[in-house]
Amino acid sequence: MAKRIIPRQVSRRDFLKLSSGALLAALTGSGLSRLVQTARAAAPAAYTPLPRVDIRLVATDGFISLPGRRLADDNGLYVFGFRSVEPGEATAPPEALIPKYKGKIQHPAPILGIDKNVDLYITMTNLGLEMRPDLDDSHTVHWHGFRNPNAIFDGVPEVSIAVPPARDFPYYYRTRVEGTYMYHCHFEDSEHVQMGMDGVVYIKSAGGGAYDNDGGSTAFHRDFTLLLNEIDTTPHDNLVAVQEFVWSNYKPNYWVINGRSYPDTIIRDQDLSGTDFDLGTYTPPGGGPPQPLGYSQPVSSLIQVEEFETALVRFANLGYEQHTMQLVGIPMRVVGHDATYLGSNAYLTNSIYIGPGEARDALFTAPAYSSSLPGGTDGAGNYNVYWLRNRNAQRLVNGNQPGLGGMLTQVRVYPAGTLGPQAGPNQTF
Repeated sequence: MAKRIIPRQVSRRDFLKLSSGALLAALTGSGLSRLVQTARAAAPAAYTPLPRVDIRLVATDGFISLPGRRLADDNGLYVFGFRSVEPGEATAPPEALIPKYKGKIQHPAPILGIDKNVDLYITMTNLGLEMRPDLDDSHTVHWHGFRNPNAIFDGVPEVSIAVPPARDFPYYYRTRVEGTYMYHCHFEDSEHVQMGMDGVVYIKSAGGGAYDNDGGSTAFHRDFTLLLNEIDTTPHDNLVAVQEFVWSNYKPNYWVINGRSYPDTIIRDQDLSGTDFDLGTYTPPGGGPPQPLGYSQPVSSLIQVEEFETALVRFANLGYEQHTMQLVGIPMRVVGHDATYLGSNAYLTNSIYIGPGEARDALFTAPAYSSSLPGGTDGAGNYNVYWLRNRNAQRLVNGNQPGLGGMLTQVRVYPAGTLGPQAGPNQTF
């Protein structure tokens, strides 16, 4: 009888031996050469630096003015915020900046207009809190919506770097895709964003329009950024009074554009050179003594254009509510959603719907100036007035103050040749 042969079971160790032998064979002769060639072809290209741009921001706390909550009455609203520093202080140690900037916030954070295709470094320095020195809150810079390939620079503290008091950290970005974005602190973000740590950042197109590869259809003469938000004054007051706030009780009573409620929205901007943080005064509607606008809110929401000029309006919403912004009498052409060019999907509208964390890029062409249309006269000259407002009338109020307020501003159209060239976004004349 023939001897029965029982097949041997291949163990895991035998399999590994066989695999290593096959690999060794593959690595000999032409097999090794092919493997090296494949690895070289798959290797990433060498890193090539782009032009470098450096920005220094400091994080601290302070107070802002709202109608009914004036700094002059020692009743300003407590906020957190970012602000820029003087150019010569770009590399100063944190302790050198504390005496000058701690307690002097800017609201909203500075507008950052960045060229396309640069290596951007935003160094954020945490100066600590003037009014609450017992708190050791860290801060971050989160570029909302940016296509960031590296989580360490994303500003989400669980996977990135959070900056403790008296320290700083450079966040790095390579600016590839043009359009409108936002930035904000992502440390305890439900509180810190509401407290005022937010701003607009946009990447400029290389061709001078709102977007590249647009065939010239998104070219403009003047540009404006409008950061929308709402404010519940209770958590602000509770924080400075060392009291808790239950965020499920959040109920806004102010609605702001660029950190201001109407009529502050149409007050011109001011030069903030040196250490002068005072924006001057204005006369309230209906008369009364001049009131200080506040040293910490430099960005006007007034839109000034000459007839037949095209304006780019960058809307961004970092509140917790959806808003509908309506421009009465002038159609807008929406060309971008969330830093994405719409191309043939661009559309005309008078009302822009914008949810929390969203951005819209809209163009409008100013109509002809006419002395027979509603308007007025200011330091720049005669103008026609068109209203840009939140369509929800309940958001056109300032707390319990009488009259119009909230998310309301003006588009003023002047005769040709009235205004000088615009030196930067939101400049007023």
